[in-house]
Amino acid sequence: MQVPVQYSKAGRVARETREWIVENVKVGQSALEVATAVEEEIHRRGGEPAFPTGIGINEVTAHYAPQEDDATRIGESDLVKVDYGIHIDGYIADTAVTVSANPKYQLLLDTTKRALQAAIDTVKRDVRTGEIGRAIESVAKGEGFKTISNLSGHTLEQYTVHAGKSIPNVYASNLPTLRRDDVFAIEPFLTLGDAAGYVVDDESRVTIYSLTMRKKTGSKELDGLVERIWGLRKSLPFTPRWFSKEYGKGQLLKMLRELEKLRILRGYPTLVEASKAPVAQFEHTMALEGNSVSIFT
Repeated sequence: MQVPVQYSKAGRVARETREWIVENVKVGQSALEVATAVEEEIHRRGGEPAFPTGIGINEVTAHYAPQEDDATRIGESDLVKVDYGIHIDGYIADTAVTVSANPKYQLLLDTTKRALQAAIDTVKRDVRTGEIGRAIESVAKGEGFKTISNLSGHTLEQYTVHAGKSIPNVYASNLPTLRRDDVFAIEPFLTLGDAAGYVVDDESRVTIYSLTMRKKTGSKELDGLVERIWGLRKSLPFTPRWFSKEYGKGQLLKMLRELEKLRILRGYPTLVEASKAPVAQFEHTMALEGNSVSIFT
């Protein structure tokens, strides 16, 4: 099996977008401004967002997509994670970058980058994913940091962001091996040495959803929304902000809650570091081709 060429095309868009983020995300901008600008850049470069752009400030670690009423602005002391993905025909390049104007976070940023490189250097055919986690954890501990133990990288498949195999940020035994032509994302999350080192759900903030099935509900309105989402996203995640002008924010959220109760939709709570410590993240998508690694992002 050959890795579809769409992965490398999506990866090119991801790289160009990351360069734009590093040059253009500044103190004083709002989280919403950054998220919408990233999505505009993705479209401008010929891709589609694989999932809503995540803006994780400080302890907010993953699964937070700013909505229209989010007035949060980036401050001088903040650590800001921008987690985004591009798909072309459903083939996904998943990547992330962390930026900060605060010099006290420079070692954390540098160490997270080195942990990602150490993980990539560990990848070879038939390696167990736990060994990749060992490399990440070793680099983190060497500088006095912790990894986030309950977040991991993952394999990717067409229209599927998390495709079955996990790549942990800590050592774990007897995990699956990576095989030739597997496409996967490695994403170290590092935090301070005295932090809890794991994330918890913030159930009060659910800003990302995905369809789990397309069964009829008996409601013309709900069935219409399901078909609208399927037509635009298939099973890929989405955020209410993308549909609120069409349906009205209040009515849309009510409909999403109904679909979630029916288990037609899945909601993803925002993930927050348990001790409120800041978290850094870097991520690349790649494929194992023979014994070599092709990094798409």
